[in-house]
Amino acid sequence: MNKKILPAAGIIIVTIILVTINELTELTFIKDYALIFIISGMLFGVLLTKLSGRSKE
Repeated sequence: MNKKILPAAGIIIVTIILVTINELTELTFIKDYALIFIISGMLFGVLLTKLSGRSKE
C-alpha cells in the first residue's frame, strides 16, 4: 500500500467531520481549532501507516 494513502485519508475524514459539524451546529470552537484537528488527523494517518508496516514484518 502506498504510504501516502492513510495520512491523506486521515486529513479527508477529519475535514469532512469538521465541515459537517460546522454546517449542522453553531459551535465556534471548530473554526478556532480546525487546522489543529486537520494536522492531528494527518498524524493519526501516519501512525496508522507505521502500525500497519510493523504488522507486515
